[in-house]
Amino acid sequence: MPSTTLSDPKIILYTNHGCGWSQRVQITLRELGLAYQEVLLDLDNPRPDWFLELNPRGLVPVLQYTSTSTPEKTHTLTESSLIITFLTSLHPSHLTPPPAAPLEAIHKHYLTSFLTDTYFTKVNPMMFKLVGAATPASKEQIIDSILTNLKTEIEPFLIKHLPSTYLTDGTTNPQSDSHNPPYFLSSPKLTLAEIHIIPFSMRLLEFSNGKILPKALRERIEAETPVFYAWSNRSMAHPYIWEYWGDSAYWIARIEERLPRAQAKYADA
Repeated sequence: MPSTTLSDPKIILYTNHGCGWSQRVQITLRELGLAYQEVLLDLDNPRPDWFLELNPRGLVPVLQYTSTSTPEKTHTLTESSLIITFLTSLHPSHLTPPPAAPLEAIHKHYLTSFLTDTYFTKVNPMMFKLVGAATPASKEQIIDSILTNLKTEIEPFLIKHLPSTYLTDGTTNPQSDSHNPPYFLSSPKLTLAEIHIIPFSMRLLEFSNGKILPKALRERIEAETPVFYAWSNRSMAHPYIWEYWGDSAYWIARIEERLPRAQAKYADA
């Protein structure tokens, strides 16, 4: 974690390492080089009263931000996408265009937002539906829908806006070097597209183990949307993303333990 200076804000992140929404904020903090204190919440048990005072909904992440210029005032924030906007607005970086940025920079930010919105509108909700699907037929139908949306909405967009190292003939060579930056819009660093999407696309792939999600899901993603598959895997390897996930076997086992509750929560209507 970066060391603090006298000008650094005091940041506390209330989180759980198994939560993709929290992972988004942690990656952003790391990418911005901001030091922060981490408070882990046990999501398998009732939330303590002190935490419910921070967020009555009982959800993570929650971020508390205290500026050195106004140390008497602590801002408490919830909802990962809004926290990210808050942080990137206060701490200008490559993640967002600066004020009065050139048109091209603003358009790149638009493309990043468009990809993120499309994924979370068209694909991510289907992952939870798949968890709650009760029959092989309903699971197959949902997998078909996921692949249709990936093939029509996500894959063509990535092909157009990822660097040339992600080939469109079914093969990929997503290696990173100074001439072939690996991230969205040929960025040499993570973009908001990776920060928002990869914590969830990695779960889409990692959980397709035949217990949590059908193995066919990962197999079809690899075969039918190879650029999305390669981009997800390449981005997952970034240390800021992987360090929060850590031992995937541990989290997969934890999800398998809680699977009956998740299946009931997302059960077919």
